[in-house]
Amino acid sequence: MIIDLDITKIKFLPVSQENLVLALDRLTRFKYPEIKYYRVFSDILCRYLLYPKLSKKEIYELDTCILAEFFEKVWNDSVRNYLPDCVINKELNRILRHEIYDSYNISESVKKLVDVDININGVLSIAKNICGVENLPLNLRRLVMLENLNRYDEISIRERYDLLFPVEKVVLCEGITEEILLPEFAALYGYDFNKYGVKLLGAGGKNQVVKMYSELKNELKLPIFILLDADAKTSADMISPILRSCDSIYLIKHGEFEDIFSLNLIKRTINKRYKNICESTISDFRSNSSMTKVLSEFFRIHELGDFQKAEFAKELASNLKYATDLTEEIKEIIEFIKKCNKKPR
Repeated sequence: MIIDLDITKIKFLPVSQENLVLALDRLTRFKYPEIKYYRVFSDILCRYLLYPKLSKKEIYELDTCILAEFFEKVWNDSVRNYLPDCVINKELNRILRHEIYDSYNISESVKKLVDVDININGVLSIAKNICGVENLPLNLRRLVMLENLNRYDEISIRERYDLLFPVEKVVLCEGITEEILLPEFAALYGYDFNKYGVKLLGAGGKNQVVKMYSELKNELKLPIFILLDADAKTSADMISPILRSCDSIYLIKHGEFEDIFSLNLIKRTINKRYKNICESTISDFRSNSSMTKVLSEFFRIHELGDFQKAEFAKELASNLKYATDLTEEIKEIIEFIKKCNKKPR
């Protein structure tokens, strides 16, 4: 079948306001551009394009120049349908384009998708009306801030308002406990991840770290810091031969991430949460066994239900207060993350 690709003949329904906001959110998340751009472009065109009617497979097979042209037309005319007088703020497009080029390794064909001149500020206005600025995801709130301040020093705005973007480095960890607590530990230490552009990614287990790093090192220009439990030496040995010069690995000296927590913090958290049921002492948690096993046994003995890592990590985070809640190894890890700041040549 021959597909009519004449841009002057295409017909489409206006993209709904909700889907414009969702699409902008997805386009500005921290995700590899080749994946997110193709996905967003195909979703919008497949749903709203009336003529030519294209399947997702046909959309993916389009020349990227044509794909970008179709998407730009559908997006901008849809925004114009809701905001007839809204002019494209090309500086916002330039900022996002520059950050993608600076952060990711992308092909020339994908650059054509990234270079689309879509009306971002119009969709931000729609998003503010629908959700309110305070309820927007961080990536969109940051763009609103750039607009409102009428200035484009992204770094100083990120540092002033803890906006994460532009991301400057990535921390790759094993699981949910690190995802919850590492940013909290760092903030208590005076190194706020959002302020300094540190993106934390959980691999979903030590067995997935090697695979995830292998993908990220090819996708990213940003430095990557890899945090592993002591028992993940095999994973570290597999990564070392392919480690880029800007990346680094840290193996916890003994045990798991939970084993380097402050015993006083653990005691204080349990006593606050279960004050009407039991009272713990530091000696309850001194053991040669892993802290996960110790806590599981403590919960069993005192009939506190099953020990859940993620839930307990959230409890610990809410009780972080004092400098003494940071053990020496936690501070050492944060210092290593701070120093991981050089991009590959």
